[in-house]
Amino acid sequence: MPCPRASRAAPCRARFSATSASSAATSIRRAPSRASSSRLAPTTATAVLSALLTGQDDEALVRSAPVPTGFDVLDTALGGGINATELLLLGGLPGVGKTIAAIQIARNLARDGRDVVYACYEHTTGDLLARLLLLELGEEADALDPHLELLRDVVRTSMVEPDALRELVDREPLLQAAIERMRDYTDRLWLVAASGAHTGVEELAALVDEHLPQGGLLVVDYLQKVSVRPEPSDETEKVTRIAEGLKELALSSRIAVIAIAAADRRALDAPRLRLHHLRGSSALAYEADVAIILNDKFQILSKVHLAYDTAQAEGARNFVVFSVEKNRGGPALVDLEFRKTFTHYRFGSQGAYVRERLVDERLNVE
Repeated sequence: MPCPRASRAAPCRARFSATSASSAATSIRRAPSRASSSRLAPTTATAVLSALLTGQDDEALVRSAPVPTGFDVLDTALGGGINATELLLLGGLPGVGKTIAAIQIARNLARDGRDVVYACYEHTTGDLLARLLLLELGEEADALDPHLELLRDVVRTSMVEPDALRELVDREPLLQAAIERMRDYTDRLWLVAASGAHTGVEELAALVDEHLPQGGLLVVDYLQKVSVRPEPSDETEKVTRIAEGLKELALSSRIAVIAIAAADRRALDAPRLRLHHLRGSSALAYEADVAIILNDKFQILSKVHLAYDTAQAEGARNFVVFSVEKNRGGPALVDLEFRKTFTHYRFGSQGAYVRERLVDERLNVE
């Protein structure tokens, strides 16, 4: 069940039992920052060169290998995956799949043995756990199976009517298999019901110190709701401080940070969502190492495909385009596509480079 509201920033392990989604509240303590002393201590270029040539295992000098996200062509475009010390932005309009992608990446890393903290400002830990269970249900099952639809409905309402889920667990092989898959990684995945009033960068840093001492991934869902105290009157200043803080946290703690970013009101009428449509875009564009913008493929498909290949155009409704608009470590302006299965809160892990022509005008088709 969800963490108590009184301790919204207390993390819960994403642990699932046959009777409940048990939570483990952990106090937040701020360990001494690793940034202030080590990052300001100068190192000669000779020392860096020596470390590289001798294979010296010095975390301050040698960059760790990228960690795969589990999205195949995205990992290729990013040179292998997410890098420690980097801030990656996921932007898009509401409903396009930002949280779905972030949860799936978090689950993939935890399943591969990495520690992950998922701080969510919009959903309870119970809601996040239900989404993980739906994701696992869709791992091997046929999404069109009518019996599976019944199970999905039970999972969706499990945080309101948990008895229905408990009754099904012991006699439903699909549920049992999904829960067993979850148990392979849930001890490494910490879910945090963050508060827009109280959970700021300092509190996130304390969670990182507590739960990611050996590195890992912090997911912030979403960036513009991170608390800043006292709150600036100007949102641009607020976003700037948050983005700078998250990037500094990634550097000082040697972790990867994924931050979901909301679009501003102008984006609702924009031709195609771009990096500059995100709220506080100037600071985000500067601080982020990687920026990925999500768009529904059908909405940004060239009209030529609608006119001459209607079947292909209709098929585009099943895909979301992941546009790598910024990439400090490799090529940018790369458009990738992944099939969406939102009934299971997931994307297909095998994507492709977009071959069709895309436009900068969002199509309004009646």
